[in-house]
Amino acid sequence: MGLPVDSIAAIAYDPVQSLLAVGTTNNTIHVYGQSTVEVVFGLKSLGSVSHLRFVKGVYLVCVETSGSITVLSLESKEILGHYLAHGTVCAVESDPSLDWLVVGLNNGSLIFYDVDRLTLTPFRVDNLQKVVMPKQKMSPVLSIEWHPRDIGSLLISYSHCIVQYSIASGGIKNAFIYQLDPSCRGFEYSNLIETGGKKKLFGSPKEVCPRVIEAHYHPNGLHVVTVHADGTLAFWDSNSATLLEARTIKETGLHKQGPPAQVGACGEMRARWITGQDPELTLLLVTGATAEAPDVIDILDFGYTLKYSMTSHEKQGEFYRKPQEGQRKIHVKFNRRLQEQGPLEYITYLLPLAAEAQPYFNGSHNPSRIFLLSSLGALYMSPLNPLSPPDMTMPPSLATILPPLTFSSSESVKRVNWFSILSNRRAKGAPPNTLLSGGAASNKLYPRSIGLDEGYHTVSIKAHENGSVCLLDVTSGEYNDDESIVQINLKDTLDNGTGSASYRPISVSCSFESREMLVGLANGNVAICKFTKAGVNPPSRSGYDQCAVQHSNGTAKIIDLSRRILGNFSQPSFMPVSLLQTESSDRISCLKLTDAGFAAVGYKSGRLVVCDISRGPAVIMNLENITRHLPSVSGECYVTSLEFSIMEYGQDGYSSLLLFVGTNSGGNLMTFKIVPQSNGAFDVAFADKTLGLNYRSKENEDSRLDKIMPINAATGESAVATLEMFRALARNIVIPGYVVVSSKRDLRVLKTPKQKLAHKVVDETCVSCGIVNIRPKGIALAALTETGFVKLFSLPSLGDVADIKLPVDIYKKLQNVLKGRAAQNSTVISSGEIIVLMSTSETLNLLIYDESKNKSLPKTNPTDLLFNKNAIIPPRPTAGALLWAKGQASYISSQDLASLIAGPNRKPAKHSESELAYNISPEANPNMSYGAYAGAIASKEPEKAYEQPVRRATSTNPYAFGTGGFMKTMRDGLDAVEEGMNQYASGLSESMNETVESLKRSFYSLAIKSKFGV
Repeated sequence: MGLPVDSIAAIAYDPVQSLLAVGTTNNTIHVYGQSTVEVVFGLKSLGSVSHLRFVKGVYLVCVETSGSITVLSLESKEILGHYLAHGTVCAVESDPSLDWLVVGLNNGSLIFYDVDRLTLTPFRVDNLQKVVMPKQKMSPVLSIEWHPRDIGSLLISYSHCIVQYSIASGGIKNAFIYQLDPSCRGFEYSNLIETGGKKKLFGSPKEVCPRVIEAHYHPNGLHVVTVHADGTLAFWDSNSATLLEARTIKETGLHKQGPPAQVGACGEMRARWITGQDPELTLLLVTGATAEAPDVIDILDFGYTLKYSMTSHEKQGEFYRKPQEGQRKIHVKFNRRLQEQGPLEYITYLLPLAAEAQPYFNGSHNPSRIFLLSSLGALYMSPLNPLSPPDMTMPPSLATILPPLTFSSSESVKRVNWFSILSNRRAKGAPPNTLLSGGAASNKLYPRSIGLDEGYHTVSIKAHENGSVCLLDVTSGEYNDDESIVQINLKDTLDNGTGSASYRPISVSCSFESREMLVGLANGNVAICKFTKAGVNPPSRSGYDQCAVQHSNGTAKIIDLSRRILGNFSQPSFMPVSLLQTESSDRISCLKLTDAGFAAVGYKSGRLVVCDISRGPAVIMNLENITRHLPSVSGECYVTSLEFSIMEYGQDGYSSLLLFVGTNSGGNLMTFKIVPQSNGAFDVAFADKTLGLNYRSKENEDSRLDKIMPINAATGESAVATLEMFRALARNIVIPGYVVVSSKRDLRVLKTPKQKLAHKVVDETCVSCGIVNIRPKGIALAALTETGFVKLFSLPSLGDVADIKLPVDIYKKLQNVLKGRAAQNSTVISSGEIIVLMSTSETLNLLIYDESKNKSLPKTNPTDLLFNKNAIIPPRPTAGALLWAKGQASYISSQDLASLIAGPNRKPAKHSESELAYNISPEANPNMSYGAYAGAIASKEPEKAYEQPVRRATSTNPYAFGTGGFMKTMRDGLDAVEEGMNQYASGLSESMNETVESLKRSFYSLAIKSKFGV
């Protein structure tokens, strides 16, 4: 589970199937759906993934930089076809309802790949910039975009021009060339960028043509925006190629005459034209507009688009010069906190998450959120407006990098304790707001591990860089529900304005029995969380210095945060009610919270703080340095492991609550007793120490005690302190116990206070250790080694029981991982499950099981379902009948387009996915429509996959020449004319259908012969 950090190469989203595809630099493609739905495709190729596209609902097309095109089936989860283009692929374009993938090559030509028939079509388009600008150098295709309302037109970007190409006529409609002469306001800066600051030696500079980055259609197809390398956004009339406005984010009118504009340097610009539910409500997203702010998205909110037929070019230019709804910014917090280190990070791709079942307008129809892909391979998600839902439940694997993890651990939790938390949230909280709803999880049959106990669940604890903590049920084969996730956001409460260290978690410890949580922060503070509901009083934003002190002990104190709680919590939840602070900003080395309600925190400076959480909170011990009890230890010594236990100490004759503290510097074990006082409080008393448990280790870090595991000497059960055991201390119970300690090479079994029962030196380095319950035989110590073995040792003698070698394919994945630092935080659970940390954001679950008891299981588990045959693709929006009647837009059906691109001899498909794609296509569902944008085909009672756009008439028009009422009447009249034309066209098409069909064959035959030179 998880993805490597900074490994995202491409991303795609299908709003009809509600699936998200992510391509990585490891040549894997992960397709996500609801809950834990995830299917991974592996590509065996030398190139890297550059583009992903969903086509016709059932196909996922992967394009690599090497020119390789791979078609994947979302139904069979297999590779259907493969094609290698003759050249480097620079740009691709597809449409959710069409069969074609348009591929732009580095020589400037376009080829058309038939995704449904898995073949390259004979239709090609040569380098059009050589036609428009013969003197310019050869240019690759920089971007391609299908006309949002005319499938017969493409917008193709080259280095110095943008061409609108008609597939139907096989020619250029018009070209957009942004040129500035020396009298223009933007000439000086554009010339500086184009020449690199070099001045012309002879003669005066002439016209300059800024380089093009990309181009986009307005959602109505009547305007075009071109993005240039000098930071210019040029707006055009798509029909006449008239320049309406040339501007940057700050400066306007760059194409007009006047004094030179003060244009600042820009970065790597990218733009996306977004539409609301009504396609006439638009805004433009721009990244990289200023070089000094690569993490800012500038938004030009144009509001409702002016009526094209009633507005002059001057008024249209003014519309883009002064956005009706103004401008605003969205700040994206990059993961790299120190931007001075390494290459600069900037945004390279924007992917809006379009509203469900609304796939058109270049995938930008009414999104609430947007994905951002950076130059370093990082993935970010940002809401487009403050009214968007605050938190969305993402697929668990994707959540590991969005935002990145800072801590990951797993533990075994009693089923009743885990479900008591979930049941409270389900009864009182709102249902989770999920990012995806597609696919369906399959029933995976995992083998029963050797120590499986139905009364326990495995819960993953993850902390993220943005101050959030996530609890996830990862019990094998059980988690398939978004309500099994508990998310806690601490940033709003803990942020004190001093940077991310005040809320960034680095360590987490939970007690599900007492419903408490400790969150260690990067600045050394520890947040104390309790499962409760937030107060009704409005929170205060006062600083920490104004919060009430609940308890203090020397330089350590606990302050009250109950009046500072902010953020969005699914109540009840773990609320940060208190904060443990020390005067010196120590780094936390280890922390532990026990079910008995006590906590211990170790710091890199050697400090040890013990708190009573449940009955306080109170600081019951503040030991400045643990070397106070270790006078013979030299060098830097600090706490590396902590554990609370209830067992008999020595020959006391009764059990005590003990705190075991492991250190580095030779591997020392210290024992403290937590004893009650007459006033009801508790005190911590030093009991004894055992020195040099790893005296053979040379390095200080290698000699550390990694884990302390107390066990019941009589039954073999865990002797870790629980609330039930703590309450039983009043009955004078006696629990004989052993203490098992592990490090990289040494395993020891001790009996308090200083008796050493067994010692085992492991030949290979131990990555992680844990007590495993082998039912019904007893317990054993399991150790995962760097060489790929799981070694089992008997207790307390530490005799060899078994050596289990990892499968070859698993070990190949883990061979380098087991030698890394991340794997040292892996967890061995008593059920026989081993959670291996492959990196800071990836985990791999291994199961120790008995093959003789799991013979009935299938060799391979079924994969999750992705394709939904009931998710119908709605019809593509078409141009209004008024524009069609005026000749400003053409109507061409998908069948006509297929005849033009594939020719009359298109072969039928040989796979079942083709029929599935047709069944959910608009052609097979003609009764569906898209309001006034459905084109000529409509029904009396359509099933609308799209909500009908609302044509809003504003009360005032800043460009009106008469009264508002007159203009409203004119607009309503034009709308009525357009609706009438739609009805007229519908009736006309029925009467002319037979005649047109008879003429099509001869027309296409002539067109194809002309195109291919026959």
